[in-house]
Amino acid sequence: MTRTQTSPELERLAIDVIRGIAMDGPAAANSGHQGTAMALAPLAHVLWSRVLKYDPERPDWPDRDRFILSNGHTSILQYAMLHLTGYDLTVEDLKAFRQWDSRTPGHPEAGHTNGVEVTTGPLGQGFANAVGMAVAERFLRSTFGADVIDHHTYVVLGDGCMSEGLSHEAASFAGHQALGHLIAIYDNNHITIDGRTELALSDDAPQRFRSYGWHVVDIGEAAENLGAIEAAFGAARAEIDRPSLVIVRSHIGYPSPTLTDDHAAHGLAFGAEEIRAAKEVMGLPDVPFFIPDEVRSYYRSIGAVGATRSAEWDQRLAEADLDRYAWNACWARTGLEGWRSDLPTFEVGTSVATRKASQAVVDAIAPGLPGLIGGAADLTGNTGTELTGLGVQSKADPGGRQIYFGVREHAMGAALVGMARHGGVVPFGGTFEVFADYMRPSIRLAALSKARCVFVFSHDSVGVGEDGPTHQPVEQTMSLRLIPGLTVIRPGDASESIGAWLCAIDGDGPTALVFSRQGMPVLGSTSADAVARGAYALDQVDDPAGIVIGTGSELAVAVAAAEQLAAEGIAVRVVSMPSWELFEAQDADYRTSILPEGVPTVSVEAGVTLGWDRWADAAVGIDRFGASAPGNTTLRELGITTGAVADALKARLGGVTGG
Repeated sequence: MTRTQTSPELERLAIDVIRGIAMDGPAAANSGHQGTAMALAPLAHVLWSRVLKYDPERPDWPDRDRFILSNGHTSILQYAMLHLTGYDLTVEDLKAFRQWDSRTPGHPEAGHTNGVEVTTGPLGQGFANAVGMAVAERFLRSTFGADVIDHHTYVVLGDGCMSEGLSHEAASFAGHQALGHLIAIYDNNHITIDGRTELALSDDAPQRFRSYGWHVVDIGEAAENLGAIEAAFGAARAEIDRPSLVIVRSHIGYPSPTLTDDHAAHGLAFGAEEIRAAKEVMGLPDVPFFIPDEVRSYYRSIGAVGATRSAEWDQRLAEADLDRYAWNACWARTGLEGWRSDLPTFEVGTSVATRKASQAVVDAIAPGLPGLIGGAADLTGNTGTELTGLGVQSKADPGGRQIYFGVREHAMGAALVGMARHGGVVPFGGTFEVFADYMRPSIRLAALSKARCVFVFSHDSVGVGEDGPTHQPVEQTMSLRLIPGLTVIRPGDASESIGAWLCAIDGDGPTALVFSRQGMPVLGSTSADAVARGAYALDQVDDPAGIVIGTGSELAVAVAAAEQLAAEGIAVRVVSMPSWELFEAQDADYRTSILPEGVPTVSVEAGVTLGWDRWADAAVGIDRFGASAPGNTTLRELGITTGAVADALKARLGGVTGG
């Protein structure tokens, strides 16, 4: 980036001011995590003043560099830089660090604070998010040209991120993909909350990353050497065929005379005396949030350079020879005109696994959704997540839309979040539902940050069969419903699978699509459009004696139970409820019209019954682990049968009528 007029003395003062804020923010909140921010102040200064491409007045500029703080407990460092360089973050916001309703929460939150790209905190997640961002950047650069997309993703991580298994998966995937625009900075300070890292960690990080195919720049004891730091970034940017890891040996809490290299500087707030002593070493007055005019002017002039750069980009975009319709569709996360016109149809009465129906939907919509990109964790064919004929994402084919994540559910989940937060793509990833537990932290962060990605889960019940209880999800669907902000859709047949995908594309946050392994009948009364309501009646029973709610493959069981009861003279309404969340979003009148009060109601789902009392008086389900046997046998032996549902409703009716 263009260098602003400065001097060594001004830069040193600027770095000391960052360190002062790094102590003052946690002290005001009576919380910790100032030590790493103090140690990394020179690195942050170099990044924001000499390296990063950004515009504080336009934090969503598509071609900005992405910066991620994977060790998110160091958030005060990022907030200090955002304030100093002119983002919409005030000194009062810094003073409100970690307080209720402030714009400076304890860990960075995307969508909450301008300039924060992803929500970080759980260690390793931000690093894997960065890998996803680098995939999205390369795909868009290949698709639309380097004149309009050509930026880097920078991610800072610490020993904790390096220790988490997620970082191993993500680093392996990034190295295999040869993501040359990804630059990770490893703050090697040898400190964890328990003490020195040597208590539990003896990895050779440089060798580990070289074995993954990364370019490694180890600058050693150069945490205070601005020139060495800048040169390391220069070397990393010059390496276009591999991701780069810059390793710096920092000293937590520096320059505190009492707590440098002490693990107490990590999680505990400095007291007034420690702050005063550290500021005295730096020559700063003992004034909270001290920012002299020359430092503020210096950083604001640096930030202002971004306005020129983003304006120049606007001009390049206007003059670029690219497919405008595809560009606009990608950034709007939608399809080209008429993209829904080729949706598949399914013959009523045929047996179609919803994972197979999902694949048919993906085949139909992919050509009209230029930003749709994704795949599976070594289960592409099994989960219906193949993008046939659209290329395989790789160094050789950077515009490829099919991603083979390998057996890396952890990394896949976090990469999807990063891709979604980058923008310009509609990312999806598939695996068996039982392995959703591997992805749960990523799914949770997707919901927290409203990352618009699609998690595709198949093999959704004990109907999986012979693989047995290790592969038969009984609690996973319900556990996914517990996550605030996640839309879970479990379609009841192939037609509802169409609606499930349409809801995922149109949604404003993450969606989990839950599909069956086994075939299930295509029901003539289901509706793709009605899926958006979350629940709807399959019949015209206006004054039912009872109601049966079905989801997923158990919708057919509910229909059969209603037919059995009708033969016995009992009028029953069947309600398909593919999505609790979408149903809850409807107005009260609609919800009551589908599930009127006072009408005995039974639900059926091949999973745990915990939670179904929200909608039903009784629940037919499976409150135990499954068993190894053919799927139909397992379902029958565990009570997911027409007779069990009919008996459950008759029991409720008997209780009501007294008969």
